[in-house]
Amino acid sequence: MKIFRFISAVILCLAVVTGIVFAAVNMPKRPCSGYDLTVKYDGMYPTISNDDICQMIETNSIKTIGIPMKDIDLGQIAELLKENPYIKTVNEVRFSSTKLRIVVTLKNIILHVYTQAGHQYFVDEDGYMLPFSLAVKENVPVANGKITDAFADGKNVKDQQSNLHRVFKIASYMHGNDFYRAQFRQFYVQNNNEVVLVPTVGRHKILFGTDKNMEEKLFNLQQTYQQGLAYMGMDQYATLDVRYKNRVIAKKK
Repeated sequence: MKIFRFISAVILCLAVVTGIVFAAVNMPKRPCSGYDLTVKYDGMYPTISNDDICQMIETNSIKTIGIPMKDIDLGQIAELLKENPYIKTVNEVRFSSTKLRIVVTLKNIILHVYTQAGHQYFVDEDGYMLPFSLAVKENVPVANGKITDAFADGKNVKDQQSNLHRVFKIASYMHGNDFYRAQFRQFYVQNNNEVVLVPTVGRHKILFGTDKNMEEKLFNLQQTYQQGLAYMGMDQYATLDVRYKNRVIAKKK
């Protein structure tokens, strides 16, 4: 009786192993049944949607759904996604059961640039220029005025000693602070290469100067807004000047 049970257990184990091996061998021959897509983005309005990813694949004549999984080149799909300027990282391109799982992380845009020549493009949080696209709906500050940096694919503004580089340094610092990010909507570079900030609320302007001592300038501005202008009224002043150390000079209209 014990021998019979032992033999039955061995046969059962062999059947299970055989089934697993058979499934593993035949899985790649099964057709792709669809997509499992995830787009990671820190902002509110992602530039690329799940539908956009599907369209990218279809537009490049890469057949997936209904095609045996073994015949789908996952590396080709990954390289295609990496070519998109708004995708920062291709995290996953693999099969999960019979579904094609794709996970990408998008770049965070912090500036919308208008050059003196009339061209426009975006800059991400790492300093890379991104081509202008109507798909970008994120409300990011505008940088304009005396900005001459022409767009070039893959160009990083941190590599340039230019007005745009200085504006980028200020914008990057602001981007990490909820108050600053909500308070200012425009960086205008004057002919003297100094920056003027335009707030989202009020009709005044802020004479900011250069990126030198920007942390101190922004802190003083925040204190002025929260402890002064909040009670006296935003529209009583034409300018706030923070170019001088430890001072905010307010000029009435």
